[in-house]
Amino acid sequence: MEIIESIILILSLLIIANIVSHYFVSIPPSLLQIAAGILAALFMHVKIYVDTEWFLLAFIAPILFNDGNNFPKRELWKLKGPILGNAIILVILSTVIGGVFVKWLIPQLPWATAFTLVAVLSPTDPIAVESIAKKAHIPDKLMHLINGESLINDASGLICFKYGVAATVTGVFSLKSATIDFFIYQLSVLWLVL
Repeated sequence: MEIIESIILILSLLIIANIVSHYFVSIPPSLLQIAAGILAALFMHVKIYVDTEWFLLAFIAPILFNDGNNFPKRELWKLKGPILGNAIILVILSTVIGGVFVKWLIPQLPWATAFTLVAVLSPTDPIAVESIAKKAHIPDKLMHLINGESLINDASGLICFKYGVAATVTGVFSLKSATIDFFIYQLSVLWLVL
């Protein structure tokens, strides 16, 4: 029951943030959504508990399915190599390199926590990409590459984040489990998109 309550609360906060975003059009809706979450956590003492699998099922899967339906399949298939390379290799590399950089900046921070912090930031946000593309004139091929990569990279970021949190809490990292989960998530995302 706690999962359903958390999902309803998250959806309510999203709806409120989207209503407010119609009145403040100069502020990106994603920033208003983050602000709604922060206000709920600080002033309403809201605590939301959602497992990674439930989060993927309830939020990421519908978003990816919707974005995949709107994405031109021919372009996705034509750019599959660069898209998968960016979505998998660059997310993992940016998590590792960023984690080392964060550890260098804050030496008392545990390694797993540094990697977890960067894993949250490593996937490309498609909404941010679209808002930048509206202002700058980006060629269609590059735009398809960036949008395709943002469709696929959520699974990479979620796995890095999930196993970073697990390593932070337990002190143990399982490369075998992370690899298996990674391929399961990637296949499920590809199935949703295609």
